Amino acid sequence: MKKSWNPIETWAQLKSPRPTRPAQSHAQTWQNSTSTRLNAIETCSIVLPVYNEQACIRQTFEAILRYLETHPNFTFIFVNDGSSDRTKEIIAAGIHLAKMPQIQLISYQPRAGKGYAIRRGVEYADGDLICFLDSDLAYSLAHLDLLVKKLQTCDVVIGNRSLMRSSQKDVKPSRKIADKIFNFLSRKILNLQYSDMQAGLKGFRKSAAKKLFFYQTLTGFSFDVELMYLAENWGYSIGEIPAKVSEKHQKRLSKVNLIQDSIKMLLDLLKIRFNDQLGRYQ
Repeated sequence: MKKSWNPIETWAQLKSPRPTRPAQSHAQTWQNSTSTRLNAIETCSIVLPVYNEQACIRQTFEAILRYLETHPNFTFIFVNDGSSDRTKEIIAAGIHLAKMPQIQLISYQPRAGKGYAIRRGVEYADGDLICFLDSDLAYSLAHLDLLVKKLQTCDVVIGNRSLMRSSQKDVKPSRKIADKIFNFLSRKILNLQYSDMQAGLKGFRKSAAKKLFFYQTLTGFSFDVELMYLAENWGYSIGEIPAKVSEKHQKRLSKVNLIQDSIKMLLDLLKIRFNDQLGRYQ
């Protein structure tokens, strides 16, 4: 009789759920001069939305364990957005074995969208700083140090891929065109002048995060553009950091349908505009 899959046993078969920290971290090798230690009086909550990430979530979990060795004031909140694979079980098993209160899991069914998942995480988070990061670590954990440093002088900080040339060299032409169309529409409809608003890498002071996500209405493709629109209109100070996409992730970026995605972009931007005119952000 075939033995059923057991996530606890699967984790236990690894040499250790908490790998030995390497002599030199990725943060040091990528951009050592930007590394910063979180002020002792501040805590930082990191929200990671997950959906069907069983192929890579264990690597993410182990990277977080290493990161926490030098960043004890951080908390990582996985938000399982209705995954249909073993993502939830793998994370739960890792938390059970690690026994670290700084790693937490929120889960629900059915799938509700990345924007909704992040909002749930932000509602739960209680750090002085609240950030969100793609759970496949398309942007390494080293970026969190940059976010924290910039948040000492800004209310909102966004990752910008266009500030890192190497992040653009392998991007498919169709995605570049889609990004340009979206940026053009954002400027014309919402008067937003940022060159990149959709990198899965953003940080907020707690008060800004709680207010922005409370009024968030979009849960899908354009949720972060809505956040930027509100942040601009409400006078929050906004900063940018360079966002470096990992080479591995560049090779498996999601496919783009120029016609369908452009129509969806337009409808989302118009919805933001109409919401504002109807007073839904007041």
